[in-house]
Amino acid sequence: MKKLISLALCGLILCCTATTTVFGENEGVAPNANSYVEARYAEFSMVYASLSKTSLGFYHVEGSAGTYDNDLRVDITLTIEGCNSSGNYVPIDGFKWTASDYYAAATQATRALSGGAYRAHTVAKCYRNGVLLETVEAYSDVVNVPF
Repeated sequence: MKKLISLALCGLILCCTATTTVFGENEGVAPNANSYVEARYAEFSMVYASLSKTSLGFYHVEGSAGTYDNDLRVDITLTIEGCNSSGNYVPIDGFKWTASDYYAAATQATRALSGGAYRAHTVAKCYRNGVLLETVEAYSDVVNVPF
């Protein structure tokens, strides 16, 4: 009798769960949705890299990073990378800046660039008591400098 009751209960549970209806709607991507993905970090609140043309024809590069905790040390390295003949981006000699501080760090510069494709690259590292907690990289959009 116990086997019959347990078998009936199992059948009833299986029948109820197998016939559960789920309703959903497939709307796709909204036409005005952003074309970027916002990254999520464990320790950083933001990491940023930018390369843009100034009104005088020079190029302004900046990079920054910040954390949620003012006890964390932030080290950033900002470089300008140029596109080589293989299509790879490599650091340009003499175009490297560093900054370090607690809670947030930033650096910026304005330089002349010769013709080619360039981007800014920020590498941010977060430390607590000298122990590396997280490393995050950010890239700017590619800027094409006319020859």
